[in-house]
Amino acid sequence: MIKTNAPTTQNPQSEEPWAPNPAQRLERGFNRIWQTRMQGLPMLHPRVHVQAVGFHKWKYFWLGIIVTPWCMNVILAKGQPSKWKSIPEGRRLHYPFPAGMYDFISVKDRILGEYQMCSLMSPLEEVVSDHEMAVEIAKAALEELMKPEQEPELGEPIPAIQPEVDPEAIEKAVETAINRPISRRSFLRPKNTSEDQEA
Repeated sequence: MIKTNAPTTQNPQSEEPWAPNPAQRLERGFNRIWQTRMQGLPMLHPRVHVQAVGFHKWKYFWLGIIVTPWCMNVILAKGQPSKWKSIPEGRRLHYPFPAGMYDFISVKDRILGEYQMCSLMSPLEEVVSDHEMAVEIAKAALEELMKPEQEPELGEPIPAIQPEVDPEAIEKAVETAINRPISRRSFLRPKNTSEDQEA
């Protein structure tokens, strides 16, 4: 009997240990910033607090949205250490999502550590009524980010969202934030940039 040493199929993504989910760390850090750096600033929404929304594994990274009283940002954080690109603070990387290509800015903060962010809206008070609405917008944004960009066929009805808050209020809030007409399928349009780095 002849024995062969057939190569085994390996998945590097499943073998390399992941960094811990950053949701709790980011919540602690942004709460600390809220109580220190942001105190007394007029941009704070009185009915919104800090919450990390929907953090999950995406490709080699942790992806989610951080809601704060002053901003709402899409966050990419280190997942598999060998795949993380550490670039100078303020520089941008382009990431291909199903919905299109998006820019993320490098952040290196003494409280929050290193991560990359894509601004969804700031400030919040003019377009978000309360914390519940902010969280629903964050959830809807993550869903749209993962949907392939595709225009509906002529006459095809667009499915209505059914969050706990008014769907029209969510859409209006995001439309106001990005300052252009939108539909639920298109409020997370890719942004044109002048940077040339791509993830």
